[in-house]
Amino acid sequence: MKTIEEVLKKLDEIIIWSKENQSPMGYFACTYRIMTAQVLKGIQQKKFEDNARMTLLDLAFANRYLEAWDNYSKGKKCTNAWYLAFEATKNKELLILQHIFLGMNAHINLDLGISAASVMPYRKINPLKKDFEKINSVIASINQNVQDSLNKICYPVNLIDKLSNGKDNVILDFAISKARDTSWATAVIASNTPNFLRESVIGIVDYAAAKVASQILNPKLLSSSLAKELKKCESNDVVKNIEILASTRNT
Repeated sequence: MKTIEEVLKKLDEIIIWSKENQSPMGYFACTYRIMTAQVLKGIQQKKFEDNARMTLLDLAFANRYLEAWDNYSKGKKCTNAWYLAFEATKNKELLILQHIFLGMNAHINLDLGISAASVMPYRKINPLKKDFEKINSVIASINQNVQDSLNKICYPVNLIDKLSNGKDNVILDFAISKARDTSWATAVIASNTPNFLRESVIGIVDYAAAKVASQILNPKLLSSSLAKELKKCESNDVVKNIEILASTRNT
């Protein structure tokens, strides 16, 4: 992909495919489309220190997801964090939020830091820090959109409220804030790693992200009985759920 508009078009294709195949893959694709559209809007409004550089970063970031999706679809190898996220879409018992978190984990904990290092000269990552923080603010700004969509899908808001003292998007906020701290650390490490060792670093970060994915798949705070109760409160109409998630996106 050479433009962000092309990325949005490809994400639309994945969303259409997900609806045709009633696949939960569409849940993260919708969430990521909102993020990408918001970043494009920020670039168009010149909100970043270096908007041309931010375009390169957003493309590098998107291409890691699209390449993983393409490889997985063709039965080829992809990173462990993405493999776990994609394989999880076969599990009908997982909550929609778990599918979204699995995608965000692979994309933010693994892809974002690696992509940031790839668009900057060797050992010169620091000039990107302000724009990196801004792209993370954009990612965080979609939380309420996603939460609103989940509420429409009959997500059990009252239970989430009890868990989060009335702040219904606190779980999304917490997950993303943790991930963005990790992603900057990854960017700094990858930037200071010579090219011939970078794949090894990616492997280490991927291993850590896969560990987080396993925690999302089997959260300690969520007993199997509570998970089943939460699942009963969700709509099991995958197509309708994707349409609701997609309808809140900003184009």
